[in-house]
Amino acid sequence: MPRTMLSRHALFRRRALAALSGVLFLTLATPALAPANAVPTTSSYDVSAAPAKLDPALPRTGTTRVDVLVSGRPGQSSTVARAVRDHGGTVTATLPMIDGVRASVPAGRLADVASSSAVTAVTKNREMQFQGATYDPAKAPAPVSGSNFVNSTGASSLWTPDGQGQGIGVAVLDTGVSPMNDLTGRIVHGPDLSGEGTIIDSYGHGTVMAGIIAGDGTDTTDRSKGAYTGMAPKATVVAVKVAGRNGVTDVSTVLQGMHWVAAYKDQFNIRVLSLSWGTPSTQSPELDPLNYAVERLWQLGITVVVAAGNDGPSQATILKPGDDPLVITAGAYDDKQNLDPNDDYVAQWSSRGPTVDGLSKPDLVAPGRTLIATRSYGSEVETDNPKALVSPSYIKGSGTSQATAVTAGAAALLLEARPGLTPDQVKQALTSGASPISGETAYDEGAGRLNVPAAVAADAGPQVRQQPIATGLGSIEASRAGHDVTADCGEDGTIDLIHGEIDVRCEAWDGAAWTGGAWTGAAWTGAAWTGAAWTGGAWTGGAWTGAAWTGGAWTGGAWTGGAWTGAAWTGAAWTGSAWTGAAWTGAAWTGAAWTGGAWTGGAWTAANSDPDATAFLTAWWGNHPSYRQHIPGEKSDPRPR
Repeated sequence: MPRTMLSRHALFRRRALAALSGVLFLTLATPALAPANAVPTTSSYDVSAAPAKLDPALPRTGTTRVDVLVSGRPGQSSTVARAVRDHGGTVTATLPMIDGVRASVPAGRLADVASSSAVTAVTKNREMQFQGATYDPAKAPAPVSGSNFVNSTGASSLWTPDGQGQGIGVAVLDTGVSPMNDLTGRIVHGPDLSGEGTIIDSYGHGTVMAGIIAGDGTDTTDRSKGAYTGMAPKATVVAVKVAGRNGVTDVSTVLQGMHWVAAYKDQFNIRVLSLSWGTPSTQSPELDPLNYAVERLWQLGITVVVAAGNDGPSQATILKPGDDPLVITAGAYDDKQNLDPNDDYVAQWSSRGPTVDGLSKPDLVAPGRTLIATRSYGSEVETDNPKALVSPSYIKGSGTSQATAVTAGAAALLLEARPGLTPDQVKQALTSGASPISGETAYDEGAGRLNVPAAVAADAGPQVRQQPIATGLGSIEASRAGHDVTADCGEDGTIDLIHGEIDVRCEAWDGAAWTGGAWTGAAWTGAAWTGAAWTGGAWTGGAWTGAAWTGGAWTGGAWTGGAWTGAAWTGAAWTGSAWTGAAWTGAAWTGAAWTGGAWTGGAWTAANSDPDATAFLTAWWGNHPSYRQHIPGEKSDPRPR
């Protein structure tokens, strides 16, 4: 490819990468407990000012400890925490968003805390529940979710008003997440690396995954059998869009998405990455850039959950990066839409181990057959699978993608309950708490079925159990495994094959460019990754090989930096008329047919009474099951690759 063609990317108009419109979420940090011998330093107290800062609903006398939120002046969070401790309180969580803390304080000392000049308000920590995901202790132990996968994994049995994934950020690196009612107020729209220039999930896969992880069932509140919820219905979904309507992306784009997750992990408290993506690459994990990226995230404290793939029942069919020894690789089992474990079995299409390097995978299996979750209206998935529609707001699907989302939601619940766990400890708890399925081997099911209550109670072991092995210095083309995309490199109407050691910007993949500043500087934010010049048009073959992969220092440098916190992420580009035009506000998007309000659970049951007839199966870019293995409702012909 002529080098002169590549320079034209410098002329791309940059597109805004993130939409933070209307986002409301809580950042829950690891509890900062006061040392027993803490000695307060200087502080300022004004008792006369205290009443104006106190929530009228709070008690003012007595020794009963009260759960409160103490907000402070900008930059005064440490002084706020000290004021709590000075007056007999305990800090239970830091809350950077309000420059304050959550605390347990004796009722009679609340006015003293409020008297600090650093404190702006002391308020009762009230319950806030999303519709359809409520918890009524009087009804326990009956499940509150109508989603069988939530109940069969035991997730709903752990739900409390403060225990549904609150404050935990789960990154969904997928096809985007459309703003559905079941996710209102809990979506952070990260970069759109697909080239579409929209937060809408036009393919439809990512919205399903987000619903399985964190849907709160808002659009099914009137359903008599319980709302269709996800595993952690109060968790925050961080959407990283790497593919558009055709569901196709490139390894280099996925790597960029992972970099963004690393850069923003602290800002959005990203503790889990759900990666329902993979390639059948056989490149050693010790060399592969995908393996290096997931291991880097793992070392940064992000629990990475990856789909095993849908290429079973043959052995050695685990997709990359699910072949990585560090990450949690999820296979799928069928819970038969009931709570009886005796009829469970690993789905035939769920990929089996061992990996190419002989590693035993998957690590566990989670429900993956006929799961109901949020749909993205007008998406490719629902167009291809009309029988899978369940209601105006939901769709039914199957695959290890779904099992991955279930496992990611379980990890969010575990981390909320035990926020100090490292990724190694999360993996240890989930696998040690899993329950084996009779007749299945370790290559079929790993440690067994996901069991959330057992995982929460399990011994998580040491903080670090596994050591990274990947250098990332292998071939990016080998990582693609022949699944190549096309792009208009010169913006001249000529379609070019992205094949060999180049990225989707049509530039040579140089390992040195991934070191140091390349991971933190402004170069990453350039328009070349978000411009319209490439669209990932189709998977194609080819034998051409490009320049050699070079640069031994690709593994160095930090993944964070100020380049990701600038005005480009909060600018007016995402609040302008482009998002409010008639195309998205017409009757088709706002009418009663899409709001779910008219659905009572009965009108849609007749046409969708057969679970198998309403299922689609996708592991997202994994090979479709062979003939006679696809589920009714899915296209029998594989999507172009």
